[in-house]
Amino acid sequence: MIRHVLAFRFKPDVPAETVEAVLAELETFPSRYPQMRSFVLGPNISQRDTRMSHVFTIEFDDEDDLKSYLNSKSHETFVRERWRPVIDQQTIVTLEASSPFRSENPVPEINRPRGPYGIQFARLATPALDEAIEFYTYLVGLQLEARTDEYAQLRADKEHHSIELVSDPSLTMFQPLAIGLSVESEEVLDDLEKRLRTEGAEILPLHERTAAIVTRGFATKDPNGLTLEFGYEYQEYAEPPMLEYRPLDLVHPFLSTDRYEESLHFYLDVLGFQASDFVMTPGRGTSAFIRSEDRYHHSVALRRDNSFFLAHLCFRMKSLDHVMRGRAKALYKNVEIASDIVNHSASTSIAFYLYDERFGPRIELCDGHRVFTPEEHETHKARRMSGDPRNIDVWRAAADDWERF
Repeated sequence: MIRHVLAFRFKPDVPAETVEAVLAELETFPSRYPQMRSFVLGPNISQRDTRMSHVFTIEFDDEDDLKSYLNSKSHETFVRERWRPVIDQQTIVTLEASSPFRSENPVPEINRPRGPYGIQFARLATPALDEAIEFYTYLVGLQLEARTDEYAQLRADKEHHSIELVSDPSLTMFQPLAIGLSVESEEVLDDLEKRLRTEGAEILPLHERTAAIVTRGFATKDPNGLTLEFGYEYQEYAEPPMLEYRPLDLVHPFLSTDRYEESLHFYLDVLGFQASDFVMTPGRGTSAFIRSEDRYHHSVALRRDNSFFLAHLCFRMKSLDHVMRGRAKALYKNVEIASDIVNHSASTSIAFYLYDERFGPRIELCDGHRVFTPEEHETHKARRMSGDPRNIDVWRAAADDWERF
């Protein structure tokens, strides 16, 4: 465990509103940097040494996670543009701690089966491969890594790929083919396979392109017929793409299903996802927001509907500025904005959705998706919220304007 401590004071002439704005931005760091395991920020209340006005502490699993945070483009931009102009003095201390800092209760002992770690990629069929590649590179910011007449693979960060496009000129709109998920260990992989076999699910071989980039893995189908590919030790790159405008992560797929109860049982009870929130909407169905071991508020969302379809894929961008730049790109290219700027109250993210049915589902570009602490991940009790649209978007003007979505 690495503990990173920073004590600081603002320049005397910095306006109070600027101080509050910088402190408020610091408070967003845990949702922007998933490597953080603990974050505490507050004023210095010492009666013995008042040279510094504030202090914050952060914890990371190891030094690599600390370096990833410190060297990230968004952190460097914050330090250069927001921090240095207003800070008078600072002291930084980093130490290797023998055990995690516990400000409250320790993480409860984990007796539950481990779920998948997180979403690795989505495989989508498209009728127009070249145009789809341009859509994901220009509008979403993915980098093309592999291209044949049959398929293309594009990545967001260090992962091998986040999106795989498969050419199918017979289609008129995209079709979802598979979702790839990572696991933390071979033990988790084996346990997942055992649980699936006990459930009576069919165990399938991985697609050959997935099998080529993992140490081990297998595939299955969820109750909707969607192929899920589980892999241990996906190949990755040493560093992210050298692009200023790009996503940091593929966070979640949102699935609409006419087999909601079966799907909920499959993902929660068999695969081991954890429930974060339920939104209950009379006449419109129920939505479940469930998380995997990466602790994002939701790694999969399930919505009761009249048929099965992949409703959207969410990418976490580097900052709110990058979300807005993506929106500007969509407007410039006359690409449909399916739902404009929203502030998701449950997952604390700001986002918008762009859409072209030929290339994929609605694509959500977001900033600030909530990441649970290790304690929250083990103890959180899923909220059951009413279907008031403001439980989805706190910037909505009214509770009866559902048609806006």
